[in-house]
Amino acid sequence: MKYSFITQHKNTFPVRLMCQVLGVDRSCYYHYRRQMDTRPPDPEHGEMLE
Repeated sequence: MKYSFITQHKNTFPVRLMCQVLGVDRSCYYHYRRQMDTRPPDPEHGEMLE
């Protein structure tokens, strides 16, 4: 939940600051982002959106 908030607001606030305020390690956030970028799309999620 915190990581998605940071991702949604990264153009508004600095990632460093949001990680600090939310108590998240910045390297863990970037690790999460790399995983999300390389994970194949979930077909069930696409069906739910339709």
